[in-house]
Amino acid sequence: MEREADSVVDMPKLSEDGAVYRNDRGVIAENYYDLQGLAVLDGIRAQHPLPTASSASLARSLFQSVEIALLNLNDLIERASVDLHQGNLDGAVVKLFWAKGFHRLVNQLGLLPARLNGALGSSAARGVLKLSDSPAFQTYLTTLRLFDAEVIAAIEDGRIDAHGVIAERSLESAPYNFLHLLRVCNQEAMSWEASLATVQVDATVGSYSDFVVSSSIRDCVYERVLQGDTYFTQFRGLHQIPETLGDEANDRCEAAILDIRRGDLASALERLQTVVTLIDTMTAAVPPMADHLSTTDYHAIRENLGLTSGSHSVGLHYHMFNDLYQQLSAEIAGLLGDGDAGEAAFAERIAEVRRQRFAQPRAWLIHQLIDEALKMQALIFHWRSSHLHLPRNNLGGDMTKSLTGSPEAIKAVRHMMVSARNKDPMKALARGRGLSGSAAGTPVATPLTHYVESAESLDRVLLARTGEATQARFEDVQKRLGFFANRCPFRAPPRRMAGATVPAAE
Repeated sequence: MEREADSVVDMPKLSEDGAVYRNDRGVIAENYYDLQGLAVLDGIRAQHPLPTASSASLARSLFQSVEIALLNLNDLIERASVDLHQGNLDGAVVKLFWAKGFHRLVNQLGLLPARLNGALGSSAARGVLKLSDSPAFQTYLTTLRLFDAEVIAAIEDGRIDAHGVIAERSLESAPYNFLHLLRVCNQEAMSWEASLATVQVDATVGSYSDFVVSSSIRDCVYERVLQGDTYFTQFRGLHQIPETLGDEANDRCEAAILDIRRGDLASALERLQTVVTLIDTMTAAVPPMADHLSTTDYHAIRENLGLTSGSHSVGLHYHMFNDLYQQLSAEIAGLLGDGDAGEAAFAERIAEVRRQRFAQPRAWLIHQLIDEALKMQALIFHWRSSHLHLPRNNLGGDMTKSLTGSPEAIKAVRHMMVSARNKDPMKALARGRGLSGSAAGTPVATPLTHYVESAESLDRVLLARTGEATQARFEDVQKRLGFFANRCPFRAPPRRMAGATVPAAE
């Protein structure tokens, strides 16, 4: 899909019809929604509706995420095979590093049937989803067979000295990394295949393809590709999977809020446990990008990302991390009585619930809801912190501007994190449980962080050099020229209020 020779990226220019901007690699995204292909995902929900926050919708979000990952794996292995055939072992190794990251992500997805068994299905489930029926899985298996034949031929004709490399080399060697990553990927694949082989669903399932809407998921992955050997498809895939899981998590979070308002704390707890598990799985999409997207590979696709930012995600940044999170916090605080009594009194109520949790069923449920809310808090701040890898690794410091025009990208992201901590509505809950530091919304000064952020650290030098490289390559972004002279058109969406659209009952 993306295997043509690399080319120098010229200044962005309008297409002939004046409708879109392009550069030599392809279309430049108009916005985050456009960039990540989210219209396709929204179209699936609109054209193939399922009961909201149901077993069926949960199963679909799981297997749609698996489809996205498998299509990316297929793309990577196809391209690694081309690299190997052309004698470009270094290029093939990079593809396999990415493949390892996606395998690890699918393994996390594969844990969801066991982790969410109560919400996903039961022994009396009405339907079954089989991974072997997945079009993406079938395509990947075919591609893997062809790739293996290519590697075996290279071993047999002496292009790869498998015995010598395995016996004598280590991670400093590209040939060793190539063979070692293949072993790792194969073991990871056998693990996730076993976990996802047969999943019972408390819903009627016709064909796998129809239930998952596989053809549309393929469109979502491939409706936009770039010229050249880039990792644009993988960049998108690692955003599309959290967006897919996030839609389901948001629906269940809203349902949990409404449950609390109705006094059905047991149902709210079960839903919130599912929300936390889904967010935990979403975070597994960050390491593959943080670990494998090199500065130069990011630079190869940067202009095509357009005037976008991850903070433009309506589903995650606005609905999950702000709107629903705030409403959930308020509802749980309301279970503890009047929140205006002061922090000490509030902490005492939390302590009283803890003392009574084994004696009073309601106290037990409130105690467990607080547990899940604080897990959600921790995961959201972990998500925010993990996303600092991107500006640190690929933009750098020394006033390197973001795509949307922030004077310094790293400082902008950190400012958002600090602001989120300061405004965190769950601070009082965390402090009432004796949590400190970022978990309670207040960053703690530590010697290591102080040193790493000081002028004498190597990290500061690396950030400066990265910034120099980014600014030199992207004068149009830095000086707001051409396409990037435009103002960012994004506007914050209306708040998502629980109950505005009442989720259907399971």
